[in-house]
Amino acid sequence: MKKKILKYFLVSSGLIIGLIVVIYSSLELTSSPKFCSTCHFMEPYVDGWKTSTHSDVTCTDCHFPPGLKSKLKGKITAASMVVNYFTGVYKKSKPWAEITDESCLRSGCHEQRLLEGNVLFKEGIIFDHKPHLTGLRRGKILRCTSCHSQIVQGDHMTVTESTCFLCHFKNHPDDDPISSCTWCHEAPIATGISEVKYNHLDVVVRKIDCKKCHGEMQVGDGAVPVERCSSCHAEIGKIKRYSDIPFIHKKHVTDHKVECQNCHLVIQHKSVSRSVEIMADCNSCHQHSHQSQLNLFMGTGGKGIPPHPNPMYEDGLNCQACHVFHEFLNGTADLGETLTAKAESCEMCHGGGYARIIDQWRELMKKKISRVENSIKIVETEISKDTNVGKKKNLAQKLFADAEYNLYMVKNGNIVHNVAYSDELLLSAENGLKQALETIGSPVNIEEISMYSQLVPSECKNCHYGQEEIDVEAFGITFSHNIHIMKNHLSCSQCHSNRTKHGELTMLRKDCLSCHHKPEEENCGRCHELQEAVYSGEVDFSVDATADVMFDEDVSCRDCHESEEHVIRKANSYACISCHDEEYEELLTEWIDETQESLDDIMNRLYSINYIELKENEQLKINKIRDGVKLIREDGSYGAHNIELVTELINMFNEMLEEFTQQ
Repeated sequence: MKKKILKYFLVSSGLIIGLIVVIYSSLELTSSPKFCSTCHFMEPYVDGWKTSTHSDVTCTDCHFPPGLKSKLKGKITAASMVVNYFTGVYKKSKPWAEITDESCLRSGCHEQRLLEGNVLFKEGIIFDHKPHLTGLRRGKILRCTSCHSQIVQGDHMTVTESTCFLCHFKNHPDDDPISSCTWCHEAPIATGISEVKYNHLDVVVRKIDCKKCHGEMQVGDGAVPVERCSSCHAEIGKIKRYSDIPFIHKKHVTDHKVECQNCHLVIQHKSVSRSVEIMADCNSCHQHSHQSQLNLFMGTGGKGIPPHPNPMYEDGLNCQACHVFHEFLNGTADLGETLTAKAESCEMCHGGGYARIIDQWRELMKKKISRVENSIKIVETEISKDTNVGKKKNLAQKLFADAEYNLYMVKNGNIVHNVAYSDELLLSAENGLKQALETIGSPVNIEEISMYSQLVPSECKNCHYGQEEIDVEAFGITFSHNIHIMKNHLSCSQCHSNRTKHGELTMLRKDCLSCHHKPEEENCGRCHELQEAVYSGEVDFSVDATADVMFDEDVSCRDCHESEEHVIRKANSYACISCHDEEYEELLTEWIDETQESLDDIMNRLYSINYIELKENEQLKINKIRDGVKLIREDGSYGAHNIELVTELINMFNEMLEEFTQQ
């Protein structure tokens, strides 16, 4: 009897153990991605999983919540889906995978994600998980899978940006402040260790609305066509609750995971300003009235040259960025008034001094436009004199017409909309005119022009176009950009930096001297033009050219300014007594003191004269005296470079002042 009971016990135990092994093996087998991929419906999901960051995690670790109970429940649900699939019941209730937050935040996975704070989603985009998962977002409770899609274009569990755009842009208030943009995009601000394309510090400080420059950044409205409901739901009763938005979102976002794009139309986050809407509503009445300006801004439409868009157009800025928001400059505009852009409006975003850059553009391009206009007249005359008829003259006329069109585009479009493209158009026009002359065999030559900023780094020339033609004052001398950029091929960054302040001068005077005061450097006048003019006596003040006696004796600048160690430095009295006797030091000091006293006396006499009451010719004399005093002081030697010339000038100024004293 005991043997029989033992036999039944062993057989039962074996069956139970075998059943457990079978069940466990079945659970493990059916939990593997290999088993999941046996169904063709799952193939794209498994393929996406293989190349994802979760490729070392089995399907059930994510799709089933933690714990044996949840795993068994998940298996039963999965089994019912298989039955529904083969019986066709799924047509009424579409199978859908669910991933709970517990699966994502379980131990060993992303349990620290909520504590990480801001993370970098992609370049320039910051994200914080905590407020999205612990609080309400637009009145809704979100889940991990609200943003992380289970399959997006072959990727598995990646962030679906279109979902972000739906939440952030659908029914978004038009007057939302700048902070709504900086939720995701930190304003690009230059620091001591980083440079940015455009420093937005002034934008942040002045709280300028991003839309004033970047315009509308939303394409699409994210609407929900009711027809989309029937793609999942066959019951009319469910579709009738279409307008119950809180209920719909609770069921589809909070309780279950349904991709937003399954219901909503797509919202794109990009600039609208590059479309025809850049013309605003003016086109409804004034069709193509600003076509030249638009073409210039877009960098298209020129004859014979490739497109070259304005960088601001490429960054999404529209016309309204400069032409609409000018109430900040001079009060609120009257309704119906046509607002125009001014150079000062650039400074609202670019900071002080940008208006001066615009003026430089206009001055430089005005000269080129004038040259091309003269060439147009010359070529037009030559073509009219050509009596030949045929292909060559037709070609010349076409080249002439294209050149005229390019010139018209620049003049009518306003060079400020795209100064670089304007320059290319003018150069193309000039080249076309030359070809027209060559085609008809004309011996006439027209003036050569060249394009600006060919050697200036692109990040600088977008604004500082034609900088090689601009001279500035640096360290008390006239600095030529042309010499340094065009002749010596120096880059802007050798003197300027954007690290702490845009375009700040980082070059010190000693850095300049490391190049300019080399032993082989002989042409001092290239930088010290004023000092050379005083030394040689060639100054324009209606006095005879009186050169210093040492200039006539071929004494060079280095003879006085170079030390025994062959270092160029400011000369002092010791340089004099190395050639002259010691009394010369006292004489030099006497020259300098007397010159300074005389200049101070002249300026005091000028201050006592009522300039406003003077006649025009008298004001010109006063201006001449002031310029002369300024010249002597800027020379800096107070007679040491040419005491005879300085004495003549001072005497002349005193005689001119005597006329006013006698009056």
